[in-house]
Amino acid sequence: IMTGELPYEGAGADYIIIRKIFESPLPQVNGESRLSDCLQVWELMIRCWAVDPLQRPTSAMCKTTVEYLPHCPPTPKTANPQPRSAALLENLGDLESWKGNHKAGFVYLEQALCLYEQEGNDKGIASVLRKQAAVAYRDSNHLQIMNAASAALQKSRSLQDDIGVADALFWIGSSFLMQDKRMDALPRLQESLEILRTKGNSVGLAKCLERLGELHRREGQAEKALLILEEAVDIASRCGDRLGEASALTILGVTQWNLDQLDQAISSFQRARDIAKNIGWEHGLTTSLCRLGGLKLEQGILGEAEEILSESVRIARNSQAGWRLAQALLHLGRCFQAQGRHEEAISALEESCSAYQSLALDFEPAFGYAAALLAETKSDHGHKEGALVSYDRAIAEYHKCGDKREVSKCLAGKAVILVHMDRCDEGALYIEASLAIDLELRDKSGVQWNQRKLSGIPKTVIKWEVGRQARLALAKLQPCRSTPSYDVKKLQRRVPQLATPILKSP
Repeated sequence: IMTGELPYEGAGADYIIIRKIFESPLPQVNGESRLSDCLQVWELMIRCWAVDPLQRPTSAMCKTTVEYLPHCPPTPKTANPQPRSAALLENLGDLESWKGNHKAGFVYLEQALCLYEQEGNDKGIASVLRKQAAVAYRDSNHLQIMNAASAALQKSRSLQDDIGVADALFWIGSSFLMQDKRMDALPRLQESLEILRTKGNSVGLAKCLERLGELHRREGQAEKALLILEEAVDIASRCGDRLGEASALTILGVTQWNLDQLDQAISSFQRARDIAKNIGWEHGLTTSLCRLGGLKLEQGILGEAEEILSESVRIARNSQAGWRLAQALLHLGRCFQAQGRHEEAISALEESCSAYQSLALDFEPAFGYAAALLAETKSDHGHKEGALVSYDRAIAEYHKCGDKREVSKCLAGKAVILVHMDRCDEGALYIEASLAIDLELRDKSGVQWNQRKLSGIPKTVIKWEVGRQARLALAKLQPCRSTPSYDVKKLQRRVPQLATPILKSP
């Protein structure tokens, strides 16, 4: 059925078949095979044929794999495509999302939702809403996750569907964690975990433990995260949840990396990569490759890092994994920069910034980092005007994050470029702004750096005028609306000790 050929075709005698079983490689699925999209089934069959009985999956593992596959019965080519049931549309949406076609998956799920609403099928409505939350999560859209999961939670509670409640709570918690609202995420994930433990739902339990492990890792509790993630990997492995196992292994690898357990981290990333590749999970594959490439980059193994990260970028593009594409391009840009390939670094970092900007996130610190790194690279290689624009993007993003220290660094970086371009008045203004922030943060080294830079700027005078001229001057100092403006008079009232003949108002 899957290969389009009879088993051991051409082998007429039993002894030839037995010999082939032990000596020949197993058949391979190709792109034209009927079920080539369902690589989880293929990977399960391969494991069932393992020579070592201990390597074969248990019946419980087989049951888990089949239960959690996207279900989509084949439709004859001559069938009318219009009269499709809500259940079929729901399964089609699940399947397309699994394949990385998030927009197509969401369209199918919307159609299924409309049909369920017409039928008054609350159970079907709740199921589709939870799947919409899952699709939105894969697409890094926290607003859609929250809307769909909140509606699903309300429906599931009214239906007294405990597993549905736990799943909806999981997606709400995941949405909060995506926004780095850890204290909001924690109670939702813990409540979901308690329900799943009570019900003995191993797949959901592993998934929830993986998110809780990531939460504790972000809180700086790496040892606690390690224990939680090891439990998630163990549960997913024992129940045959290969997707859950790959996902938990990836976060486990990140945690081991944080603890400087680099060999263990590489092993975890490689295991996650192999599982994701075998089951055809492109999102998981690009994620594990991105993490592995980032670690190789940190170790200074640049050639291997470049190869791995380039593969991660290619797969992320194919699977429309926007956030992972942005991160892989950021690492690839750093890799090019370390090799002295600056134009390639600029190209990768520009695409990374564009990918981050296209995401529906309130803020993303990595976007600020990518834009700041792009500004530095452009400035170092003569692209001064482009560097100013990139610094504005970085300042705006860090300002949204509330990261004053990084805002100060970017303001100072922009000031240096302005002074080099003989735009000393503007440069001095940005140094004053950076200095004010460093004084507020009590950053002694930052204050000293800014004071040295101020003392070295040629003594020119900003010509403040009234009316239109003043507005034009302010507009010049604020190239984009999202960049916070800093007024000299306000700064000097706030920090009286700034003796600056450079910026005296007439």
